[in-house]
Amino acid sequence: MDQILDPPGSHLTDERRQHAEFALATLVEHGDLDRLVGLARLVGSAQDATSDDTVGRFAAIAGEGLDLLDKVNRSGIARALPAISALVEHGDLDRIVGLARLIGSAQDATGDETVARFAAIAGEGLDLLDKVNRSGLSRALPAISALVEHGDLDRIVGLARLVGSAQDAMSDEMVSRMAAFAGDALCIADRLVRNRVVDRMMALLNDESMMSMLDNIGPAIESAVQKSQTEPAPSGGLSGLWSMMKQPETQKTLQFMLNIGTALRQPSHPRS
Repeated sequence: MDQILDPPGSHLTDERRQHAEFALATLVEHGDLDRLVGLARLVGSAQDATSDDTVGRFAAIAGEGLDLLDKVNRSGIARALPAISALVEHGDLDRIVGLARLIGSAQDATGDETVARFAAIAGEGLDLLDKVNRSGLSRALPAISALVEHGDLDRIVGLARLVGSAQDAMSDEMVSRMAAFAGDALCIADRLVRNRVVDRMMALLNDESMMSMLDNIGPAIESAVQKSQTEPAPSGGLSGLWSMMKQPETQKTLQFMLNIGTALRQPSHPRS
């Protein structure tokens, strides 16, 4: 021990020698000396096993690491670390990674034909939007909303389907008949208007006495029908006819019918 601590040619004082002996004893007592020996052996083995190629690789890795560290410092990524920490803490970073994977998968699955279709659909959509804006359809949206809210749009759709079904069911012959019927109806309407028949009918309808008479016709016919059902059947023969003719009601009715016939035989009033 004295030879180790005091090799030839050394100049150690007693105090320094005692201090060294105490430190060495402490290392031996706690087992640190064995650890130092093992570490020295490990370093020596690594040095023996390390070739020039490995040293070059280590140097290249160290250089790339320093270069990356320099780029990180220059890019100011240190200012983004709080935001990245918040993303990691709340799990948003995992969602972003999942979204990136989804977008990447969609890009991988999307071919040139699909991209062309998307572009065509987008172009047609923009063209349609431009036509809608130009046509002023936005002003009709309140009315359309009201139709939808009250169910009128469904009725219009049903009416359109009914008309479409009718058109599909119509043949050329039916269309020709309907056109001829419409033409005849228009001719009749024109004649009624030219002959002032419509004006006369409107004048009669405006006459209170005529309207009262028309109102009484229906109840009179109904009363006659009910009375005919309840009265006994006539006996027939000349005696029965003579008995009916002697009744004042029968004579009054015949008088009323004769007055109508006389009025119908009179010449009509000249047209104005």
